[in-house]
Amino acid sequence: MPEKLHRDIKLFLEGKPSPKGEELWNKWYDHPEEILDSIENIKSDRSKLNRELRQIKKSNKVVFLQNRNWAMAASLLVLVGLSCFFYLSSEQIMNKQYTTKSGERAKVVLSDGTQIWLNAGSKLKYPGEFKGDTREVYLTGEAFFDVAKDKKHPFIIHTDKMDTKVLGTSFNVQAYPDHATQEVSVLTGRVNVKSTVTEENVYVTPGQKVVFKSKCNKLKAFTDIPVNSISLWRKNIIVFEDSPLPEVIATINRNYNVNVQIENKNLNNLKISAYFKELPVDQVLALVCNIINADYKQESGGYIIR
Repeated sequence: MPEKLHRDIKLFLEGKPSPKGEELWNKWYDHPEEILDSIENIKSDRSKLNRELRQIKKSNKVVFLQNRNWAMAASLLVLVGLSCFFYLSSEQIMNKQYTTKSGERAKVVLSDGTQIWLNAGSKLKYPGEFKGDTREVYLTGEAFFDVAKDKKHPFIIHTDKMDTKVLGTSFNVQAYPDHATQEVSVLTGRVNVKSTVTEENVYVTPGQKVVFKSKCNKLKAFTDIPVNSISLWRKNIIVFEDSPLPEVIATINRNYNVNVQIENKNLNNLKISAYFKELPVDQVLALVCNIINADYKQESGGYIIR
């Protein structure tokens, strides 16, 4: 652990002023088991540490440690130091981030050789180098993954509603915050999708997809999905399948970097199924308006659908 950090904790355990040491001690004091369980390699005697903590809680004192066996205090010092290390490092584990703006797409290659294509308005958090038993990244938005095979180190994509776990395969993940659904579509290999809301588990294979519906918090699997329809956005093709109009407009805004507003709020209840291939935004808006029996006008700063 850093020398200053070590000194802060030691000073506090000795009863000397140390705001940082007190902060770290309180975190361990309130949730000792969480810290112990998170540190698999700790060498200290867990039962002794727990007994020590119970004594401290009864007396509500820390400074008495200096009058007891220093080996125990040293164990506590190591434990608090390690918990501090994990606490301070938690925000640094995903030490890289790539964000695409509206109208922008990008390709990211990870340290294990995994290739990721990010759609517009997406964010990916990932480590500079994978360490430990798993390879984990965090996604907001949409991305196509071509995961490098590694049977000993599963690859996990976290979104706010799903965890997608694979060993090495290719698939598309869509998880935009302004969508009522999140989905995973598989091109090759076998993918496990788990709801972080209900703990449901679904395995998905090529030509299948799983959709999480926020309205009912349910995972639903679909079969017979044409594999050539997966991640069509990479070919500048936009597909809507019974999509609510607000999601359609949000997608258009992201993909074309424009500002489209719906003036007639009654239109928000409508849903659209459509396929747009490499069309300029004006044509897309004209076709959408034709479907919903509306029109649009261009104003400075964007478009208005009415």
